[in-house]
Formats: sequence, structure tokens, C-alpha cells
Amino acid sequence: MKKQTTKLHFTGEDLRNESVKKAAEKAEKAAGKADEAKARLPSRKLRTKKASAEAEGAKLRFGKKEIVEEVKAPTALKQKVIMKGAVFSATAKAHQEVAEHEDDNVGVQAVNETEGAVETAAQTADTVRYSHKLKAYKQAAKLESRADKANIEALYKKRMAENPQAATNPISRWRQKQAVKKEYAAIKAGQASAGTAAASSVGSSGAAAGAGKAVKETKDIGTVAANFIKQHSHILLVIGGLAMVIVLISGSLSSCSMLFGGTGNAVIGTSYTAEDEDIRGADEDYSAMEEALRERIREIEEDNPDYDEYDIDMSEIGHNPYVLAAFLTVLYEDYSRAEVQRTLRELFAAQYEYSTSHHTETVTETRQVRVGESLGQVVTSGYCNCPICCGIWSGGPTASGVYPTANHTIAVDAYNPFVPMGTKVVMNGVEYTVEDTGNFDRYGVQFDVYYDSHSAASNHGHQTWEAYVADDNGSNTVEVTQTITKRVLTVEITNHSLETVIENWGLTDDQMERYRLLVQQKGNRDYLFPDSMYVTPGGGIQYTIPGEALTDEKFAKMIHEAEKYLGYPYVWGGSSPSTSFDCSGFVCWVINNCGNGWNVGRTTAEGLRQMLPAIPPSEAKPGDIIFFERTYDTVGASHVGIYVGDGMMIHCGSPIQYASVNSDYFRSHFMCYCRLP
Repeated sequence: MKKQTTKLHFTGEDLRNESVKKAAEKAEKAAGKADEAKARLPSRKLRTKKASAEAEGAKLRFGKKEIVEEVKAPTALKQKVIMKGAVFSATAKAHQEVAEHEDDNVGVQAVNETEGAVETAAQTADTVRYSHKLKAYKQAAKLESRADKANIEALYKKRMAENPQAATNPISRWRQKQAVKKEYAAIKAGQASAGTAAASSVGSSGAAAGAGKAVKETKDIGTVAANFIKQHSHILLVIGGLAMVIVLISGSLSSCSMLFGGTGNAVIGTSYTAEDEDIRGADEDYSAMEEALRERIREIEEDNPDYDEYDIDMSEIGHNPYVLAAFLTVLYEDYSRAEVQRTLRELFAAQYEYSTSHHTETVTETRQVRVGESLGQVVTSGYCNCPICCGIWSGGPTASGVYPTANHTIAVDAYNPFVPMGTKVVMNGVEYTVEDTGNFDRYGVQFDVYYDSHSAASNHGHQTWEAYVADDNGSNTVEVTQTITKRVLTVEITNHSLETVIENWGLTDDQMERYRLLVQQKGNRDYLFPDSMYVTPGGGIQYTIPGEALTDEKFAKMIHEAEKYLGYPYVWGGSSPSTSFDCSGFVCWVINNCGNGWNVGRTTAEGLRQMLPAIPPSEAKPGDIIFFERTYDTVGASHVGIYVGDGMMIHCGSPIQYASVNSDYFRSHFMCYCRLP
């Protein structure tokens, strides 16, 4: 009878918990598939060659019932070793005996080699047939392994439902998971022992048959032992005393190991294993790649001088060094700086996406220029009042109604005038008045200068002059309008966040559990990166807000909403619980969803700062918004949090947590406090 897959049984009360119910259903399905695979295993018993030969001989000589020797299904590797070893040993011996005499007869040698080839082919075919048979066993074993994992997960969910406090701390979850694995192993072993006991009871009558002989032999041995003790009693006393001392010492050591075993495993599981020098060195190499990316962005204009405008859409460039160290520890354990270089490059390529594109755009700009100030460099051309220059309007008055005058009249484009009609402009020491219009903006010309002759106008060509607003204009300012076509280079840098890259790296469940523990505990080496914003002295996930602060109803609502997301990872661009958050996304979400009637939309740290009035640090109170600058290469505020009083804030670091605003890092980057309405 084939051994059934282990199945767990849950009470109706257990299954009221939705997570337990789903896990139990999944485990039950997995066990069902495993049992179906076992049911499809070959029902005929496998026989050894010896048993087959004996059975066949018995039938031929005596006509007795066929003797069947049951053999357990071996693993694939063990079966190949046994089968090939036996066959090859037999054939090798036979061919060795033939080879001893084959030199005397070439024909015998040829036959021997041919037989060897045939036997080799037969052995290969036999191996293929047997491998095919074993495929079913492999599949059954694979499905049973999946069923075991599903059972462990279901049992873990049940324990979490029974003790919700254990789920609030990563270390507690890790310990609970290890305990559940041991518990399930005991359950499975207990079922196997029960089966063994049952099987043993079947043959108990056979054991009784030899009981008399065993009693007799035991009696003889007892007599000999008694005589020996009488003759060597003093030696045995010494040996017994030594044995007692050994037992006491080993018992005390065992007790110590039981006492400290759990703590030791937890410390090892949450600690970095590489040397400090290698951990810092690997992080320096990763930071150097990030700095090279920043430098590349700073040199965009210098490296691409043919563009009029540069549109740079840049995410924050940076990473949590404790996250990087945790990931490398899980992958390599005791790693060196040199051996992780390839992984660092792969991580960087996955975290940062750099792209460029370009386009042209036509824009109309309007600006105010004060009297006496420069209009800038302008392009000028020349015209006269002839039919070639003016067509049907030749010989007539200007658009303003007056006749043009050399060294006085200038024209602007009728459809896109650079300055209003009547504006007085000084160019090359001559004061001109805008009295006429034309159609020349398409040639990039701002002013058309009037001449008395066509030859003089033609000789002017296109000249660039510096133009100024004349002092005797009737107003203090002149509105200047200019339409230009720009070539724009767009650069986009996306930070997918190191945490997101690692979450999608393909680590096993156990690796991910340990990685999260290492991040939470900072590998028990938070001294490694003291200047990092991710070091939060006096903070973390657990922090108690002073009771008096919660008397402010608006702040109480804010902190109630904010604390829902403690422990959520930092995700660049994230702005909701479904995506997790970045710093500004988290603060905006809390403001908009805390129930105080505020709505600031989704904006950046700098965008939020510009919406709110600043207050002196001495007046800061719980519920105010605190801003930081230069935490990465950007203009204005680069990081934001919610001040909760007593020098503490809640912010989206990595993960969302409490932090001291008085740490060296945050003091060096402090910008200002702002207050909500």
C-alpha cells in the first residue's frame, strides 16, 4: 500500500480566518495532487534479477508458486549506480576472460568486440526504459514536496492568527516560521512512525516463535555478566563514578545550548557576515556609479551644445546602504569587495533607467523691457518704397499713415510684431520709430530698416544689431513679443528603487525572509553608515507618541492614518498603499486621507513646500511638515516628513518609520518647517 501524503486538519474556528482558509484549501489541493500521482505509480512489484531467477527455477524444477521479492522504489541516482554497476561488472569479467586468449585468434577478438558493442547498446536501452519508469516516482516526490510546503504555510497562517503579535515584528515572524517547520516535521514523522508500528505488528507472531531461544541466550549472558561483576567490582565503581561526572557535565552543556540556541540563531540570522571593510567598500563602489550618473547629468549641456533648451526629468539618485549590504549577504554570505562587482553592475542597471529624446517646438515669449534697457541682439534687413520691396503699396504711406523716412522709420512683422507700433528703438546710435509693418518674421528678422534707394536697402542684407528701448518712449516699459523655434533635448532618469529591484530579483522565500530581517536590524551593525538618512537613532517602527500631543484632534487623525503604513517599503514615485510610497507620496497621502478636509493633490517635496507657509523652528508643533534639502541633487526641498514632537518625525525612509530630526544627517540637511491650514 502506497504511503498517503500528510494532510492537516483544521477546525471550523480556524477556517473562519480568511488567510488560514485560503492556505488550508491550497494545502489540501496540493496533497490531493500528490496522492493522485502516487496512485498512478506502477502497481506491479519490482523484482530483482536474483528473485526472478529463483522463481523461474522453482517453477521449472518443482512447479512451486512463483516467489516474489518486493523491492522499494529507489532514487534515480541509486538505481542507476546499482543497475549499471551490476551489469558492467558481469560483462567486464566475461570479456576479460575472453581477452586473455583473444590474441591467438583474431576472429575471436572481433566477435568479442561485437558482443561488447551489443551489450553496451542493450544496457543503454535498459537504462532508458528504467528511467522512464522512474519518472513517475520523481513526479510523485516533487508533488509531495509541494504539498509539504503548502502544509507548512497553512500551519504558519494558523499560528499567526492565534498570535497576531508575532506578525508585527520580522524577527518574531522568522522565529515563528522556523518553529512551524519543526512542528510540521514532527507531525510528519509521527505519521510515519504510526505506519511503521502497524507494519511491525503484522509480523509479531513470527517474533514470538523465536522468543524461547532469546530467553535462553539472555539467561546465559546474564550468568557470565554476574560472575564478571563479582571479580572486578572495584574497577567498575571507578568507571561508574567517571561516567556520572561525564553525564553531569554534558547535561549542563546541553542545557546551556538549549538556553542560548534560539538567541544565537536569531543573532546570526540578522547579522551581516562580511567584514566591515568589504561591506563599506562594496557600497562605495555602488555610490561611485551613482555619482558618475549625476556627473553625466550635470554635463548634459556641455556634451550636447546644439540644443536651445534641456528638459531633465530626474528621479532621486541614491540608495539605502543597509539594503545593499543585506542583499549581498543573502547572496554571498561572507563576501569580498572584489567578488560582488558584477552583481553591483547588474543591480545598478536594473535600478536606474537613462533615456534621451529630442524635438523642436515653436514658442511665443512675451517680456517687459524697461526704458534704457537692451532688447538684446536683433536681426535687421533693409527695404525701400519701390515696387520690388513694397509691391502694390509702393510709393504710399506706411501702416501708421505717415510717409517713411531714412534713418528714422523701421517696420515690424504685421502678424508677429517684435514691439508695439510707435515704439522708439536705438540701434547703432540712431533712434528709430516703429511706423510700418511687413511680412519677414519667417526669415528670422525682427526689424526692417527703411532706406531711400533700393541699392542701399539691398546692400544692408541681414545684420545683427544690439537694440535698446529709447529714453523718450511714452511709458516706463515696453512689451516685447518674440516667436522662436527651439530644439529641445529631453533627458529622463528613472529610479526604480533598490528595494523594488531586489523584491523582483527572484530570491527564495527563505532568502527574502532573511533579507528583510537584515534590513530591519541593519545587520546588527548600524554604525557602518552613520551619515546615512536611513540611520534613525531613537526611532524605527516602534515609537510612542506623547499623550499630550494626541489631544490635538487634527494631529491625532494625521498620526492615526500615518501609522497604518509603518514598515511599508520606500518605492520611488509611489503614492498609495497599493504601490507603497516615496517621501512626498506618503506625506501627501496622509494629508489628503486623514479626514481633516485637506487636499494638496500629489506633488513633490518642493511643490508641497511652496503651498504652505513657513514657520520658525522654535514654533514647530506636532502635525507640522518638516522639509530637508540636498539629500540628493535637486533644487529646493528634496525630502519631507511629518513632525510628531519631541524632536521626532514620521517619514518614508526605508521603510516608513519614525526618526530623530536631531540626528547628524537630518540636522545637516534641515531646510524648514511649514504649517497646514
